[in-house]
Amino acid sequence: MASGVSAAYVVVDERDGLYVGAALVVDNRGVPLDFRYTEPLRPTKIERILYGGALDVYLKEDVIVKGLVDALEVRPSLWLVREMDALGAVRQHGKGPTALVESTSLAPLDRTGQADLQGELEFLLQVDPISSPVRVVLTKDQLQQASKVFEQLVSLGETMEVLEPFGRVIRALEALKDEPL
Repeated sequence: MASGVSAAYVVVDERDGLYVGAALVVDNRGVPLDFRYTEPLRPTKIERILYGGALDVYLKEDVIVKGLVDALEVRPSLWLVREMDALGAVRQHGKGPTALVESTSLAPLDRTGQADLQGELEFLLQVDPISSPVRVVLTKDQLQQASKVFEQLVSLGETMEVLEPFGRVIRALEALKDEPL
């Protein structure tokens, strides 16, 4: 099973009115298969007035997430995000299993693959035998497929550190800011 799992790590960020995003698809060993990023977007004063409170959602979901998903040439078996507001958009545009995953500082659960329900859509999942469990949030329409998402995350955990590629995506975005685009 591990050899067929690939994951897209999607990061969307806004700092000081500048919006940017990136997606990194890796194989089950963490080797990059595809990487796409957006040019930094800074809305104009007129755009801020016209879009009002919808500007943030529009830029993050309809421009950045949709643009990244459409640009990827390699389709992952699993989409991963770290921002709650990106979860639904990636699920909608990526049209595949999608989860928010983040680290915890909790003691490991009893066994690899154990998933403990924490809320309606939130779980703690033990992806490897020794690390802290990860927090996993799903969209409502995926609850019946939760075990498939968990299997894929555990499969990735057998051969790589599941959350580590998020750090690579963030560092890549920071490096792009330092280079002329």
